[in-house]
Amino acid sequence: MDRSGRYLIRARSIKILIWLISMSSILLIAWWRFAYATELPRSWDQVDFSLALNRFDLFAMQPHFPGYPYFILGGMLLNEWIGNPVEALTLWNGLLMLLSMYPAYAVSRSFLSKTLSMASVALIQSIVFVNVLTIQPMSEAAAVAILWWYLWSLQKAFHREHSFMSIVVASFLFSLLLGVRLSYLPFGVGLLLLLIQRKKQHKSIKSYSSFLLTQVGIAVIFQLIWVGGLAASEGGVAAFLQLAFGFSEGHFEEWGGTAVSASAPLLERISHLILNNIVWTGLSGQALTILLLYLTLFTFIIFQGVKNRGRTLREISWFGWAFVAMAFSYFLWALLAQNIDKPRHILPLPGIIILGFLWIGLRRQGNNSTKIMLGLTVMISIQTIVSYSTMKEANDPAAVYQLMDYVEQINEPVIVYTWEETRVMSYNKVSFEHEQIYTYSNFLSDLQYFDEHRVFLTGQVLDGFKKQNISMDGQIKKVKEFHSSTLYDPVYHDIVLYEFLR
Repeated sequence: MDRSGRYLIRARSIKILIWLISMSSILLIAWWRFAYATELPRSWDQVDFSLALNRFDLFAMQPHFPGYPYFILGGMLLNEWIGNPVEALTLWNGLLMLLSMYPAYAVSRSFLSKTLSMASVALIQSIVFVNVLTIQPMSEAAAVAILWWYLWSLQKAFHREHSFMSIVVASFLFSLLLGVRLSYLPFGVGLLLLLIQRKKQHKSIKSYSSFLLTQVGIAVIFQLIWVGGLAASEGGVAAFLQLAFGFSEGHFEEWGGTAVSASAPLLERISHLILNNIVWTGLSGQALTILLLYLTLFTFIIFQGVKNRGRTLREISWFGWAFVAMAFSYFLWALLAQNIDKPRHILPLPGIIILGFLWIGLRRQGNNSTKIMLGLTVMISIQTIVSYSTMKEANDPAAVYQLMDYVEQINEPVIVYTWEETRVMSYNKVSFEHEQIYTYSNFLSDLQYFDEHRVFLTGQVLDGFKKQNISMDGQIKKVKEFHSSTLYDPVYHDIVLYEFLR
């Protein structure tokens, strides 16, 4: 066999290998999402969502504003069959993520070969942090799944410049997206740019204005379907607006105090968001091996992009610029308007970043680059293995559950003052008293009702008192520490319990 024949056989073998690895990864990930679905809520927000499946009540924070109606509706339907709200929501996430493979593949296919597009889907589906959130009763994974359908619809609409319905489809999917997660509003920039692109098809201002009014009207009607439903369920527009203003006040700043609060210097917030939330947690799943692999892959891609810089910029389509604008808008939103102590807010960005880098470096590579194909195979394999080991930890006791188990073994009256942990305690109907407390004055006032109780405080409560210039040295003693995964419990993975000495 001559040299070209051996090369063809090797290329075909590598192509078969990457298809096998990609398909295996996708199937295994899909199965593990169902097998390791979380059974108990680990945080305040998870309790909110779980309780909503039995009684939807925004005033009772079941769930909290704005209600996430499409996410809750899917969970309710599955809960009729499963009978466990937490598992129902996580399975809803898993199902939507599974269905998002098609739009992710279709978007990739517009600039990659079939083999590389399948590898792209496997790479995105096996992201460790995406899988961590998919198996939790939170709406981020469901929103990311719908986001892929929205991006696919935008791509179609940008390319079908004379299609009226393609914009309507994009508007509809955008309404579904906001009905699952309102904080994904910045992705509306893509829809706005789509309307701007269509201006060249209209010969007069009057014609373009009529077109804009029609499309904006349709988009508003789609949004009103879920907003109107929520307003009706809460007693009318006035009550709904009261809820909205009440929830918004302070929500975009500190929530119960955070390590990197809104008052932190901007550079500190930027570095925390990029280095910890996006790179270390979002892309790498807090695994050094994955971090090094991505650094290698992205370095190679950047090198390729620099070589083709002029041609690269000329090849960016309307959709490409919209893609960049949406990613940048959401980054700014996550930086300035979200609690960056909770990395889950950056969940849309890892997949978008990966797809962006693949476009820069691989869009003209075909299936002929052995190094690229083998590199992606290794990347997918490692991510799949780390995802598996991480998902297996989903039902390990969170720090707050360890605390509850410890306190319940104390055979005397007890009161525990906490921050957000109290919501999880209420959900589990613990046998001891517990209360959320923020200020030292309220703490002292509340103590008079528990003269016969041993009094405990969590470390978060003490940290809050310190910010109020209250020192409790000599009045407390450290009792116990509880630890759990930083991926599953980003804020409350380390809980220290102190006893107040009367």
